[in-house]
Amino acid sequence: MNQAYLKNILSAKFDFDIWKDLLEKIFPKVEIFTSVARIADSHVKDGGHVGNIRLDDGRSLAIFRFEVADNVQISRNRKSLRDIAAKYVDQGLIHGALVFYYSQGQDDYRLTFIAKQTYFNESGELVKKETAPKRYTFLLGKNEPCTTAASRLKELADKRTYGSIYLTDVTDAFSVERLNKEFFNGYKAQYKKFVDTLSDTKQHRDYVKKLLGRLVFLQFLQKKGWMGVPASNAKWEGGDKNYLSKLVDNYANNNRLLSDVLEPLFFKTLNEKRNGDIADGKLGENIKIPYLNGGLFDKDRIDELDIDFPYSYFKDLMDFFSQYNFTIDENDPDDSEVGIDPEMLGHIFENLLEDNKDKGAFYTPKEIVQYMCRQSVIQYLKTHEPSDQYADAIGQLINDGVVSPILQSKSIATRFIQLLKEVKVCDPAIGSGAFPMGILYVLYHAIHHLHSHAEPHGNFDSTQTKRDIIQNNIFGVDIEQGAVDIARLRFWLALVVDAEEPQPLPNLDYKITCGNSQICRYSLDMPIADVFEEYNRVGKENARKEKTTWSKFTLEDYKRLVVDYTEEHTDKVGLRTKINDIKNCFKTTLAQGDIRQRQLAEQRVYEYEAIPLFGKRKAEEDPIGYAAAKSKLNKLKEKEHAILNNKKYEKSFEWRFEYPQLLDDKGAFIGFDIIIANPPYIKEGRMSKTFFEPYKDSPYYKGKMDIWYLFACNGLDLLNPNGVLCFIATNNWTTSFGASKLRDKVIKETRICNIVDFGAVMMFESASIQTMIMMFQKDKVTDDYTFDYRRLTAYKATEKEAIAILEPSYKTYEQAECYTPTIRRANFYDKNITFSQSSDILGVIPSLSSVIYLNDKEIAQGIVFPQDTLNKKNQQKLGPQFEINQGIFVLTSAELETLALNQDELSLIKPYYTNENISRYGVQKGNKYWTIYTDSRYKNPNSLDCFPNIKRHLDRFVSVFTSDNKPYGLHRAREERFFVNNKVIAVRKCVGHPIFSYCDIECYLSQTFNMIQTDRVNLKYLTGLLNSKLIEFWLKNKGKMQGANYQLDKEPLQQIPIAVPAVNIQKLIATLVDYIILICSTKDSLSELVSNETIASFFEKIIDGCVYELYFEEHMKEQEINIIDSALELIKPITHLSSDKEKADMILDVFMNIKKTDNSIRNRLDLFTLRSPEILKLIIEG
Repeated sequence: MNQAYLKNILSAKFDFDIWKDLLEKIFPKVEIFTSVARIADSHVKDGGHVGNIRLDDGRSLAIFRFEVADNVQISRNRKSLRDIAAKYVDQGLIHGALVFYYSQGQDDYRLTFIAKQTYFNESGELVKKETAPKRYTFLLGKNEPCTTAASRLKELADKRTYGSIYLTDVTDAFSVERLNKEFFNGYKAQYKKFVDTLSDTKQHRDYVKKLLGRLVFLQFLQKKGWMGVPASNAKWEGGDKNYLSKLVDNYANNNRLLSDVLEPLFFKTLNEKRNGDIADGKLGENIKIPYLNGGLFDKDRIDELDIDFPYSYFKDLMDFFSQYNFTIDENDPDDSEVGIDPEMLGHIFENLLEDNKDKGAFYTPKEIVQYMCRQSVIQYLKTHEPSDQYADAIGQLINDGVVSPILQSKSIATRFIQLLKEVKVCDPAIGSGAFPMGILYVLYHAIHHLHSHAEPHGNFDSTQTKRDIIQNNIFGVDIEQGAVDIARLRFWLALVVDAEEPQPLPNLDYKITCGNSQICRYSLDMPIADVFEEYNRVGKENARKEKTTWSKFTLEDYKRLVVDYTEEHTDKVGLRTKINDIKNCFKTTLAQGDIRQRQLAEQRVYEYEAIPLFGKRKAEEDPIGYAAAKSKLNKLKEKEHAILNNKKYEKSFEWRFEYPQLLDDKGAFIGFDIIIANPPYIKEGRMSKTFFEPYKDSPYYKGKMDIWYLFACNGLDLLNPNGVLCFIATNNWTTSFGASKLRDKVIKETRICNIVDFGAVMMFESASIQTMIMMFQKDKVTDDYTFDYRRLTAYKATEKEAIAILEPSYKTYEQAECYTPTIRRANFYDKNITFSQSSDILGVIPSLSSVIYLNDKEIAQGIVFPQDTLNKKNQQKLGPQFEINQGIFVLTSAELETLALNQDELSLIKPYYTNENISRYGVQKGNKYWTIYTDSRYKNPNSLDCFPNIKRHLDRFVSVFTSDNKPYGLHRAREERFFVNNKVIAVRKCVGHPIFSYCDIECYLSQTFNMIQTDRVNLKYLTGLLNSKLIEFWLKNKGKMQGANYQLDKEPLQQIPIAVPAVNIQKLIATLVDYIILICSTKDSLSELVSNETIASFFEKIIDGCVYELYFEEHMKEQEINIIDSALELIKPITHLSSDKEKADMILDVFMNIKKTDNSIRNRLDLFTLRSPEILKLIIEG
């Protein structure tokens, strides 16, 4: 069975007899019933369950065939058809279904695969979830390319021939994700071919993106049948669904196809009104092409470039497009057509944006977008209808599309529709428009569901409803013009999908806007009354000179102008010019500050310079006063010039200028109801310091911050008093040092509504980051409140497993913990924000009377190098004579030897230890590496003149150094006492459990470690305490976590409550640490019967038991599980013994003694979880 044969079958009119034969060739066992088990539904004329398929894994698929009703358009009614067969899958009788939808009067038909949501775990086992079935559809027939469907079905047929077919294979055959990747790779190759023809500049790359974007939009437009419609057709029907391909074919080998044909199509046809919509003859004989306007086909500056491409490029592009089905409906998480939809297009374009990953921008999975949009709107509605009687009904309306009886009265339905029509939503980092599009559909569907109750006899206008939402409800900003273009494109497609005939598209220039949403020249509360006073003054003056009349212009006029522009199609240029004039007046007037002060200063200078009828000018009579007046005016002008010309404000976004709809009648900024985003994630570090420069005067800036913290703080300021902010962003903001200002703002000014923490799972395929969804409502009053908290506990999970935490059944999800923490603001202000079901235990741990906390002088990070070894980027800069990983400040013994250092130079060489030397409890002696240790004294260029061999070595690399102490000093050398003296080493990023290591040797370390030195407790005791289960439990719940990883930075280390027991107890735990260090370092077995690992683990449990008793002494004595007294008697010190053999013998003797069946320590260790289920069990089980 070849692909061409399959494509011919799929492109023909539906014939089930042919399909019966085809199914038998593809699947292992097909049973077609002798009679149809009919299913009644308003959308179908006839049909039902016609057969079953048995797969090789024992699972079965049902076969359904439905002839749809005459009023059902198969190419559009995907969602109305989907539930007809789905309920049979839900019953669990079958594992999936193949469903054919056809009509005798239509050329196209649908083949839909329906299956319960399933996924495969790490072991390859199929995991079933009782959720709504997922539907995946191929649209087939003579108007469709059928290439992908033919290819996928051929794969299944080949599997049957050469192996077996499982349910996973069928699922893969209908995979939209596969199509996404295939199309993106092909599209990127086409894009690259066009770009490579031009010089590699951003302007050229933007030009190609826009050109291909226009051509992709026309693929969707011709799918509607609106391109090449015969002029004789009164309606917009009968267009050529392959119009573009044929147009390109008509101009074969014309290497000026872009200039001669496509640009006239864009700028003179789609963008200009024509009599009867008749197109120029070069675009087709006697055909109609719609007038669209809307900005997509506006000729802008970039289009002035004189560019053409070879004809073959356009021919190849059309051939590439022709392989795919372009479906205008955006797929949703439960229903996907295996074709190119606008949402996929957004993903593709977003990946092509300039340095998108460097800008911290990542594509949000659609399930997350849908969840966040729905929850935001639910919270908005609940705020405006706070009565509990509506709470469940609001959730059902938004989540399930069900209008509960309580919402069905005309007055209530009308009230809720009005609320939905009034909501103002903004995405300040719009990307490809995923969230605004999500909001559009949430609002649209909710209004649609309520409409029949609010207006029982009224018709619902789908297209107009969407236009109204775009016009009134949605706003978006992005710093990238390419992102703005994509988002606008998706909105236009959303309007095209429902329209029965073409209409001019709305202008979105002042809805989806390009700018830096995090930088404003002028604060939101700066008075703007002077703006229109000045605008009218200048207007009157110009009118007087030109002898015309001037009409007073007000803020209300400006609001109306911006709103009207969206639907303006006759004088766009004139309206845009007027809006820009007013915006410029905003800028200059506010830059001038107090306009009256400026006018007065100008008047004073004028009075000095005026030539009187008699006598001298005042400037000559009072030169000192004249100089002072000029100086004052010049200072005001300089200040104005500095504000207007500061490069920092080049892309600044002035919310009140751009969105006057958000101003009240006095010009005060009202604020948005919802701000929703996946903001960029960029953490400040040495490589991103310049990026953060424009933001350093923000009140929310803090060193080591992530840029999204700024988005969140500014977003909260942009909300109205009850507004909702919903973000998906990195989950470490709750404990990160750089996020302290964000945390305090959240606690002080908001009420946390819900948090969904994805834990260790990476939700973005292109980013190694751990994220959470968070929703905050502006609220400075409510205290002692609870909220919905969910956290994924699995360390590894697929995206589908992770997304299951968003399902309504999340409370029963085994891989998540879900509860309702209580927030009392005073307990969280100026602190890390952590949540735990064990809050009572966590409250007891720091309540001991004898507790200390480490201070700044007791903790130091390791060395920060300008370059330890040569990385790939710098190797490419230096040239091929250098090698990647070549030692610079960190050297192997062999590299050190080649430097041939003299005795003086060797004084700068220090033993350097890495992760392979550092384990829990102890350091493995014997370093493999050495470091050149130079502090800030070596920033002088001549500072290494006495160390010529080291200088010669470092000079080879000095051009790539980024140290504050260049040329030769380490970026951060730290206090040398931490490297030389005894210490506890903390590994800063630990997987699974924290790692603390006692070190009594000279040991130099990198910034991947923290070092602890204190004389307030025994350091070996401290090592045992910090490695204990109790402190692990504390750090997991109150420390700084990145998913499943412990982040042992300075702040969480300083927050550990360190018990300080009597000296003899400290020595007891120190001795147990000595035991474990020796056991782990020796190569010899202590016993022939028991492994060293088992012995060491046993002593760790004793340390844990002793630590539990330090913090829960009374409880353990009450439960008779205390062990310290017995341990003091039985644990014998070994430091006085001279040989490791003697020490090992002593350790084994103690171990065997405690392991006796009648030993109280042994027996009580086993009783911890049994006798202390509410404390120790929770700690031990994590």
